[in-house]
Amino acid sequence: MIGPKYADIDLGIGDRTAVYIIARAFDAAEEDVKSRFAKLGDLGDVVQSLSDKKSSSLKDDDVYDALHELKSISGKGSHEKRTRLLSELLQKASAIEAKYIMRIALGSMRLGVGEMTVLDAFTLAFAGGLHNKSAVEDGYDVNTDIGSLGESMALHGLNGVRQLAVVLGRPVEMMLAQRVKAVSEILERFRGEQFAAEEKYDGERVQVHKDGDNVQLFSRRLENITSQYPDIAEYARAGAKAKRAVLDGEIIAFEKGRMLPFQKLMQRRRKYNIKEYRESVPVVLALFDIVYLDGESLLKRSYPQRRKLLEHKFNESENAFLAKRVVSNDFDDITKFFKQSLDKGFEGIIVKATSDDSVYQPGKRGWMWMKWKREYAEGLEDIFDVVVMGSYHGRGRRKGFFGSLLCAVYNKDDDAFETFTKVGTGFTDETFGTIKEMLEKYRVMERPKRLRLKRAMEPDEFYEPAVVIEIMGAEITRSLGHTAGEENGRGLALRFPRFLRIRVDKGPNEVTTVEEIKSMLK
Repeated sequence: MIGPKYADIDLGIGDRTAVYIIARAFDAAEEDVKSRFAKLGDLGDVVQSLSDKKSSSLKDDDVYDALHELKSISGKGSHEKRTRLLSELLQKASAIEAKYIMRIALGSMRLGVGEMTVLDAFTLAFAGGLHNKSAVEDGYDVNTDIGSLGESMALHGLNGVRQLAVVLGRPVEMMLAQRVKAVSEILERFRGEQFAAEEKYDGERVQVHKDGDNVQLFSRRLENITSQYPDIAEYARAGAKAKRAVLDGEIIAFEKGRMLPFQKLMQRRRKYNIKEYRESVPVVLALFDIVYLDGESLLKRSYPQRRKLLEHKFNESENAFLAKRVVSNDFDDITKFFKQSLDKGFEGIIVKATSDDSVYQPGKRGWMWMKWKREYAEGLEDIFDVVVMGSYHGRGRRKGFFGSLLCAVYNKDDDAFETFTKVGTGFTDETFGTIKEMLEKYRVMERPKRLRLKRAMEPDEFYEPAVVIEIMGAEITRSLGHTAGEENGRGLALRFPRFLRIRVDKGPNEVTTVEEIKSMLK
């Protein structure tokens, strides 16, 4: 990567363009490049096979500057300029350098190393040992530029982590909620205490950064989505009374007094035809937290303090408002509010602690926030976010496409993905085609290094961990075929899974974890 995730580091080079550039750089026929690609399955390996250079005069800054220049080229003649720049870079590099330059340009390094592994390395190298791992992770959740974090730790050790603060234009990881299946679980946590219950909307989480008139929007995946929701940026700019602030909320598709489903909202996640879809899929902004205000971080302030500041610093309108809530320690109040939320068509409620220690915990799924959803209340099936790691060839109508998908959950301790289930039902023709198109971008020839897989479950196609889907299942069992939370040769497996929807707003490290599944069993 040439920068943090929130900096829009996609260089816009696809396989087809890369084939043309490689052919030009090494004076090869495009058909030869395509043939090698089909055989090797990786354009970086193709570049290495075509290059005979064993050394080069390139410096790190040369590559860094060239790739950033590549990102900035646009307008008339941009295709020729980009082609020439990358071709010249490949020509100057040694064979092994060219391999990785090509992979960086395509955004597919395939080293089998995730963020947690890098943080472990930082902890060992600069923070005195893995006993300080949680402090380093907390620092990264605030400073989500892993390069900047590494530099700070290299210079100042663990103190470099403790000095990190919220910065406008650099998103912090968003605080998450634990799931509960009954009000009794909530009361066990807040016995005799007051709590707040907020409506839970079926939308896309958003972090709003306002710096004067400049407003930027970031997704849960830390992607800058401002260009996709210019209307939300306008609503936030108009409503926020603070000059500088970081707000936490939800974007909801909303029309004629009713909330539209999440999949409708996802039509707004596009680079083109923004104006057209802005009109066909109108949205509103619901805010529920504030984590930075006019130069001060509010992460260590309690939830009641943050909510009071939010109410004081934001003017509500029909397009931008604060999440509706009740504050009580009465069992009947919380139950009534939950039922009212369901009657309005919302997903359920988020219950939040109001104690003095109810701080904002970036990236944490703690018990300070708890979600109680319709599906949990029905008690019939559980919902999981999983990442697609493979597919199996289909038959009949699906011949030539996938018949089912191999899905994995995340083992955070080992920074690995472990298989949990295969899902082949619940797809509409539309979602089926969309998933197929999304997966094609991440197809690889060999098993991804971070995937733990048993031979009996080996799929026909492998994919890098990228595409996240939401599924529902009836029962968690132990299975000889899966690897999730494996004990004595048996992993956790989901029976009778059914596809619900694509989660483009979530990254692979945000899927359901092995620990969460184990806690469900308990």
